Amino acid sequence: MLRAGLVLAALALLGYGILQPVEADTRWLICLWASAPLIGLAGWLSQPASPRGLPRSVANVGLVILVGFGLLSLQLLRQQFVQADAIYTYVAVGADGSTTSNVRPVLDSQRVLRGQILDRRGVVLADSDSVDGFARRSYPLADRYDPAAFSNILGFFSTRYGQSGLEATYAAYLTGDRGNELQRIQEQFVGGQRRGNTLVLTLNADLQARAAQALGGRTGSVVVLDPRSGAVLAMVSQPGFDPRGLSFDPSAPDWEAENARIGDYWSQINADSAGQPLLNRPAQGLYPPGSTFKTLTAIAALEHQGAAQPDSITCPQEYRPDPSAPPVVNAVDNLSSLTGDPATLEKVYAYSCNTAFAQYAVRLGPDLFGDTARQFDIYPPQKAPSPYGEFSDLPTAASLLYVDPGFLNQPRGMADTGYGQGQLLVTPLEMAMITAAVANDGVMMRPYLVQKITRPDGSLIVEQSARPIRRAMSAAIAKTMRADMSAVARYGFGRSVSEYTPGIAVGGKSGTAEHVPGAPPHAWFIALAPLESPRYAVAVMVESGGEGSSVGARLAGEVLAAAFATE
Repeated sequence: MLRAGLVLAALALLGYGILQPVEADTRWLICLWASAPLIGLAGWLSQPASPRGLPRSVANVGLVILVGFGLLSLQLLRQQFVQADAIYTYVAVGADGSTTSNVRPVLDSQRVLRGQILDRRGVVLADSDSVDGFARRSYPLADRYDPAAFSNILGFFSTRYGQSGLEATYAAYLTGDRGNELQRIQEQFVGGQRRGNTLVLTLNADLQARAAQALGGRTGSVVVLDPRSGAVLAMVSQPGFDPRGLSFDPSAPDWEAENARIGDYWSQINADSAGQPLLNRPAQGLYPPGSTFKTLTAIAALEHQGAAQPDSITCPQEYRPDPSAPPVVNAVDNLSSLTGDPATLEKVYAYSCNTAFAQYAVRLGPDLFGDTARQFDIYPPQKAPSPYGEFSDLPTAASLLYVDPGFLNQPRGMADTGYGQGQLLVTPLEMAMITAAVANDGVMMRPYLVQKITRPDGSLIVEQSARPIRRAMSAAIAKTMRADMSAVARYGFGRSVSEYTPGIAVGGKSGTAEHVPGAPPHAWFIALAPLESPRYAVAVMVESGGEGSSVGARLAGEVLAAAFATE
């Protein structure tokens, strides 16, 4: 019975581990090594009893060698059979956004006309040309837009450096390896140049370009979602890069010089002074959110009114949750003259009172506050998925509620988190999703960028549609939050966001996030419009950009104006 139990336990570990995805290699190796002593002990118990001596020692050494070869065989089985395709096409993304991938599938696809990538209106963003039997990736969007404005979404396709962005995520579809099996069989018998499938995006190319222009040369992000469906209408990351700089041109007279050109451009965009253009900041950048996070604190206070008492609050200039720690202070003096004393949730939200939201967080405590954060997919570090799975079209980081274990158990840590500082690290996409949930009566939708994939003959392979993640808050709380966001845009610290959309009611929230001591703060703003039936949820962030109520509000207002103008 013991031997059977050991064998079953080992098989369970191996079965679980061998099916883990490629990026979970550590989990597989733990299962593999954990099974070794179980297998070894089962084998040792199966040996016939023998006296101590050379034969027994040889048998034990043989058992160890046999188990070792068995583990090696299982590793090879996983690499060369079970996960062979996944390993073949796997793309590893570094912290700076750089990618490492198997160049072999890229070389194999040099003769494949990769499929087109289109925006929601059929504007061709990426295409392929045939040059003497070879394929050249081209970017027709350059005739109308700055290609760098689209680089974080399209990514690059390079025969030397692999692929990134949608070129990597949907490589199997773009090459025709997936979704076009009949054509591949036909090519084997008849010949001809393979053509990949077409990606049709939810992206509005005009809005994407105008949002990038609004961001200007500043480092930062813009995200625009349709809150009703989760469709990504714009996702800008700056600085960007020109994907044409990494695309090999087979018509070049000197291929060695062409490769040298690509190498020089790769070195240029990976230089320390380049500002990490390969990092997709909206989905991969992690930042303190500043006062935009007061939106989540307000939602938590409304969900747990008994503990938080949202409309029984004060806005003192200083609040000291821990006598041994420095106090929480407001960025503006004498805020209580604007909020009233006592104040309401709407007033402290509109005037962004740090001390009020620090009090809310301390009243809620880590458990209630953490429950609300998890409803919006903001995780404690030990439970954070890597990558974040609800947006799978591009590599995405999970947002973190804190970094150090026990941080929220400290009153000052809890207070700082309540007004958007502490150890919070969130993506601009996450803040756009929270805004979209408020706009969508409390239902958080799964964001998606690829609307559908079609074959070269136009037939449909797959189509994505609106899909809720969960109800993150009640419709009543969402309605209250829209009213609070309206107050910010009407009379609070974010009034300038309304100047760009006259006649259209807007809601919003500014954020000024401290990060590196001595550096200018990050400028944030989240917004939704039109207020009565929101069609746009926006999150903008300018790294070290200054005040969210001025810099962020203006940028968000310009982006909303562009969204209405390009409908």
